[in-house]
Amino acid sequence: MVEPLRALRCLTDMKTLVIAGASGFIGEHLSAFFSLNEWRVKTIGRSKADATWNDQPSLVRVLDGADAVVNLSGKSVNCRFNARNVEALINSRVETTRALGEAIALCKMPPKTWVNASGASIYRDTTGKPNTEDSPTDGEGTMADVARKWEQALWLADTPATHKVALRISLVLGEGGGVYPTFRSLAKTFQGGAQGSGKQMMSWIHIQDFCRLVRAILESNNPPSVVNAAAPNPLVNSEFMRALRESLGVGFGLQVPSVLIKIGTAVVGVDSELVLRGMNVASNNATKLGFEFQYPHLSDALGSLAAKA
Repeated sequence: MVEPLRALRCLTDMKTLVIAGASGFIGEHLSAFFSLNEWRVKTIGRSKADATWNDQPSLVRVLDGADAVVNLSGKSVNCRFNARNVEALINSRVETTRALGEAIALCKMPPKTWVNASGASIYRDTTGKPNTEDSPTDGEGTMADVARKWEQALWLADTPATHKVALRISLVLGEGGGVYPTFRSLAKTFQGGAQGSGKQMMSWIHIQDFCRLVRAILESNNPPSVVNAAAPNPLVNSEFMRALRESLGVGFGLQVPSVLIKIGTAVVGVDSELVLRGMNVASNNATKLGFEFQYPHLSDALGSLAAKA
């Protein structure tokens, strides 16, 4: 009877994390990471989840008694930024955030911590000192507007017993999804040169560091209300693409002028802002959490991904 009792004790000691948007690239990695680190993971989604957005009782049931919730839900940014798509980008984020807030407010035992995704594009497009959590959030462009409305929905949620954290996410580099497979394909077909001027800043974070950072937030007794999910060493685009080529053993990459970027992104159905607008972000609050990046330098991050690929 000793082993079954020990197993039962371990099961009851497990913390519960609810992930909204767990079917996406980041959500799948986050689910696997926390499951391997002895958390019980439950999900919220459109279908094939423990709770669905159009069923508030199921949301309350899954959230009530959970230790934490992470919300990654929202329409993919891989689309043209026309009026209809921009409205969908905003509504898919704002409405799910509101739904979570309303469900948490109905919980008898609400989650201790609520981490809600946001975008690092909320900051100004700068080339000097990186933006930190204390920098102005008056960035320009569609994704900056989306991030501001997303965070507004979070802060307006009436959940006094739940600590809320806006996680402002930069480019997440990982296998199986996100931007890395696209960059890798470009480099391998000798299209991995500077994009546009090549001077726009690029901030990034390895998927494993992203998962570890979320865990550091959830394990903190008093996490900051805003955390930038970005490694400490952003690079200009030309240096980023050179590091990418070197990690793959590709010696040459054609530079793609801005006009061709705009034509190419229009053809494949995405917006050129995603390529040509800079993102220059670092995280002071990750340091305050005592967090240390496993991949602080791009060469190490890309090297680990190239080895797995």
